[in-house]
Amino acid sequence: MNTFTVEQLEKALNITRFDTKKGLCDVFTTKLERLAAHIRTNYMTPFEAADLLDQEVEKMRSEMRGDYHG
Repeated sequence: MNTFTVEQLEKALNITRFDTKKGLCDVFTTKLERLAAHIRTNYMTPFEAADLLDQEVEKMRSEMRGDYHG
């Protein structure tokens, strides 16, 4: 059985937190880039773009709750 010091565990936890934040940032950056491309490609009006963003927010919230199936 391995034993770790508190300092080693804190370091591992901090690395994990950083990696998690970086991963989430990458996911959201990719989503925003995709949405921006869609908005530009389809010449969406500001109102249409805002509606699209609202839909994406609701989709993400549903995914976090676990009730999104599409």
